Amino acid sequence: MNRREALQRVAMILGGSVIGANLFLEGCTRSASADVSGLFEALTTARLGDLAEAILPATSTPGAKLAGVGEFIPVWVRDCYTEEQQKAFIDGFNQLDKKSVEFKGKPFEELSAEDRTLVAAALEKEAKAYNEKQNEETKAYREKNALKQNELYHELELPPPHWFTLFKQITMTGFFNSELGCTQALRYVKIPGRYDGDFPYKKGDKAFA
Repeated sequence: MNRREALQRVAMILGGSVIGANLFLEGCTRSASADVSGLFEALTTARLGDLAEAILPATSTPGAKLAGVGEFIPVWVRDCYTEEQQKAFIDGFNQLDKKSVEFKGKPFEELSAEDRTLVAAALEKEAKAYNEKQNEETKAYREKNALKQNELYHELELPPPHWFTLFKQITMTGFFNSELGCTQALRYVKIPGRYDGDFPYKKGDKAFA
């Protein structure tokens, strides 16, 4: 599975395009601002990994943290986001403890794995409401520009979605582009054979990487 296929898979799961995907495919790199540089600090990457793990926890297969998603996230934010998108992501992520106290009464790092998952679910609900409101506010613009098929154009012109939506997108993308995600969460065939559109499927089978 190449980068484009992995991104298409993530977009299908999330039900929309992945912000920054065009620049990711083009291999764009940028110098990091002071705020973005802070995302690369060890304590911060560990914290990013903890929140990513709350979205994709370890079960019978490794979770997002072990797959290195915490280290992947700052690279995506630096290389693939505009300044406005970076600011939305960083400002939102910096509110994680405040939201955690609001939802579960403690800072995020003090919560159990189960409560961290509940915080992630609450953030997902908040993000959905925020994005729906924003989509309604930008409806006229999107309808006017419906014939412009360049997703990057829309991405740059429209305000960023909720920061947790950005976070979830990067988490999914990082996980399914990682070695562990491809080889253990999915069925990995190093040298695949011909395409078989009628391959037998049993309920619970993993998707192919």
